[in-house]
Amino acid sequence: MNRLMQAIKTDAKVQFRNNLYHVGIIISVLIAAVVAGLVAPSQMVNVIPAMILLIIGGTTMLYVAGMVIFEKDEGTIAATIVSPLKPSEYLIAKIASLVGLATLESLISIYGAILVQQLMGSAIYPNFIWLMVGILAIGVMYTLVGMAMVVRFKRITDFLIPMAAFSIIMQIPFLYFWGVFEHSALLIAPTSAPTMLIAGAFRPLELWEQLYAIGYSAIWLIGLAWWARGAFQKHIIEKMG
Repeated sequence: MNRLMQAIKTDAKVQFRNNLYHVGIIISVLIAAVVAGLVAPSQMVNVIPAMILLIIGGTTMLYVAGMVIFEKDEGTIAATIVSPLKPSEYLIAKIASLVGLATLESLISIYGAILVQQLMGSAIYPNFIWLMVGILAIGVMYTLVGMAMVVRFKRITDFLIPMAAFSIIMQIPFLYFWGVFEHSALLIAPTSAPTMLIAGAFRPLELWEQLYAIGYSAIWLIGLAWWARGAFQKHIIEKMG
């Protein structure tokens, strides 16, 4: 546990030194201002889930790619393999630190917009528990997908095209939650379930929506964790071991 906590702290410090927090907070404030100015409180139920899915999720994949490729170039991952830190602890540390950053960005964007709306006259405050569970689940999913993919590449430029393809699959449910194309086929995508949780923070979910959002999220999180762990073992540990 001490190794894991130290790894999380180290990752957070590296992210801070690389200005990820600075950039993330600035972007989040800008998003909050745009949402507050253009979106009515009654429309937040559609806009917020789509916003988290499109913007916060996408940046999380880029963050994990940048960190892993940087550590491969610097030899940090090679040193980690022969250190007491277990591969599973390395992955958990990356997930915890990057999801923490994504959560901070999301909360600033959402509550910043809500506070501005409140000052302008009216606002709708979401259910915090549903909101947090949804944000965390989406953050973990994007981090796991990013990790499973980026370990196969040596340069960030090689990663961008495959990332774009996966991003389409991960982000296409925004059409459903935005109300553009409400077809149930869009709910097959892995990120649709946690996005449903975020929508549930702004409106009551029906029983089937609750069961789907929680159960389907759990299934995908387990599957993606297995995929990321296997990819790390095959493309990092076995090649460097």
